Order: sequence, then C-alpha cells, then structure tokens
Amino acid sequence: MDGVLSGEKVLVSRPEAAKLTLSLEEAAFLLDTGRIIIKTEKDTELTFEEFLKHALEINPNFGARYIVYKDLKERGYAVRVGEAYFLLYPRGTGSESGSGSESESESGAKSKPARYFIRISSEREILSVRDMAALLVLSHNMRKGLIIAVVDDESDITYYEVKEAKFDLDCAEERKQKREAGRTKMRRAKTKAFLFGDRAVLSDKDLAVNLYKDGFYGNLTKENRLLLSLVETAYLIKNELLVVVAAMGQELEQELSSEQFIEHAATIESNFIDKYRVYDDLRVKGQIVKTGFKFGSHFRAYRALNQRHSPDLIHVLSDDHLFSMLELARAVRLAHGVRKRMIFAFREKVREGKEEGVKSHIKYISIGRMKL
Repeated sequence: MDGVLSGEKVLVSRPEAAKLTLSLEEAAFLLDTGRIIIKTEKDTELTFEEFLKHALEINPNFGARYIVYKDLKERGYAVRVGEAYFLLYPRGTGSESGSGSESESESGAKSKPARYFIRISSEREILSVRDMAALLVLSHNMRKGLIIAVVDDESDITYYEVKEAKFDLDCAEERKQKREAGRTKMRRAKTKAFLFGDRAVLSDKDLAVNLYKDGFYGNLTKENRLLLSLVETAYLIKNELLVVVAAMGQELEQELSSEQFIEHAATIESNFIDKYRVYDDLRVKGQIVKTGFKFGSHFRAYRALNQRHSPDLIHVLSDDHLFSMLELARAVRLAHGVRKRMIFAFREKVREGKEEGVKSHIKYISIGRMKL
C-alpha cells in the first residue's frame, strides 16, 4: 500500500475503493509495521525517522501521541485520532461513522460507539483543575468516559480514569435524619469550648462523648475531653452545637461568632476557607470526615460510623490549581496502595442564566489508575 504525505495527512489511493485519508499517527503505525510506503508529493520515499521528523514539526506532542496510539493498537483496540484527543472503541469493533484507521475500515467489524476519549500528556505537562473539569463536562456531553494517558521519560504509559465523584445521598439523608434528634438535644445543652492553639478543647464530658459517638467528631481523651480540629470547630459553631471562647486575659473571655472564628482560623491555616467549605459540604452529604494527614491528603471520609476503613481520600484544591503529572501520579498511587478512592475537591463557579448570575458549588473529581 502506498501513501502520499500531504501536510497533516497521508492520502492512500486504493483500487476500486474511495481514497483513504490517514492521520499522522495512523500512518506512522502502518509505516512502523511495514504495511505502507509513504512518499512526498515529489515522489521521494520517506524512512520512518524522516516521517517522524515531519510529524514532530507539525505537532511537537506527536511523540507522546504516537506512543499511546501504538500501545492501544497493539492491545487490539480500535482508535480514532482527533486533533485534541483519541476516541477509544472496544476490541474487535470498528469506529462509528467513518474509519479510525486503514485496518479498521477493512476489517468488516460491526461498528459500536466509542467508550472513552483519551487526553494525552507527557510527565512534564501541567493541567489546570479548570481544564480537567472542562474535560469532564465534554466527556459527559459525549456520553463517554474520560482517560488521561501520561507518557513518562521511559516511554511507559499510565492510564488514569477520571470521573465526577458521587456520594450515596439516599443513605446520607437517612443518616442526617437519625442524627437530627441527637443534635436537637445537644443544642439545648450547648456549652463552651476553649481555643487551644490551633484546635479547640471541650471539657463538658457528656457533650464531648455525644459529639464523638454520634458524629465521630474530634479525638476523645481518656478524661473524656474532646480535642477538635479547626474545621470541625467551625462546623459545630455554624450548626449551633458549640460555642467557642478565646482567652482575653487571666480572667476575661470572648465568645467568638462563626465569622470571627473562621477569620481567626484563616490566620493559622492559609487554605482554611477552602478546606472548611469542602468539609461542610461533605458533612451535608452525610459523610463522616476526619483528617487524611497520614495518607498525604486533607481528609478521609467514611460513609457510616461503624465503617472500619475509610473508602475515600479527599484533597482540597484552589479553583486555580495547576496539576503537575507527578503530583497526580503520587496522590493516586498512594490512594491505590491503601485501597481508597482518590478525590480532588475544589470550588467551581457556574453561570446559571443572566438573572441568577454566577454561583459556586463544590466539585469532586475522582482519579484512579486504569488497566486497559
């Protein structure tokens, strides 16, 4: 089979068949496997290295794209090459309308919709959290899964499946109703907790035990004192389950409002407000939230009080965060090693019509390693 290189495509003439147009990745694969001869428009035959040089001039990211394309084809997948991403079809099938490659078009395999679209990256690339959210929206609109393929310096590929993380809201609502009766009782007995550096301490033994057993708040000491983190304290103040006082001198105390406490906490922890928003949202969703420090994340989340191991690790990001592929790989690998789901949380701003203006909500993105 002979092809002619024409800019970003390779044109193949076939007897008694329509002319076939190949992408650079498709043509490189066929040339690499000895199934095509490619010539310039001046009828000069190109070696594989000469063809790669031309492709890299067209697209500097061609090297990573070709490595991924070749890997997928050798695994038996049908692949359609797009300008920004690949479409991945099930093994043994052709692509949707049109052909993804010469081999697919002649295979006679029954056409099926693509299951995933794949974004390709090198290990040095930076990806903003906003771009990742936009990719998820695109995948949802296309009704396909999202895969990020990262090519490292040894030309090995790691595939990451990216999803919007969901929580069991039905169970969450049931748990919220069960806890509300206990909360009402605690509100009536609302008592003081004292600032203790970068945490708060509650000495009322009955309330301390109730908060710990009914909501898994804080760390209960042998003396039944409850040590609370900043985000836990802010949440309890907001829900009128606790008041916090700060010492103003040896005999003076000041009760802090919710706003005052949040302002104070933000002076201790620079990303406190982002963390608190996520903590509050997770609690509203019925999750039991504890620190994820031992796992290198901000939070670990349980779905029930009697759950022995937390299924989720949650790391809070600013809405302008930039991911390095190394950062992503480290977090996902650690979560995978302890059999947990790695979730990244950030505040997403959404425009909801001209009158409503811009609103924000917490977006949760789950990223995990994927075997193809």
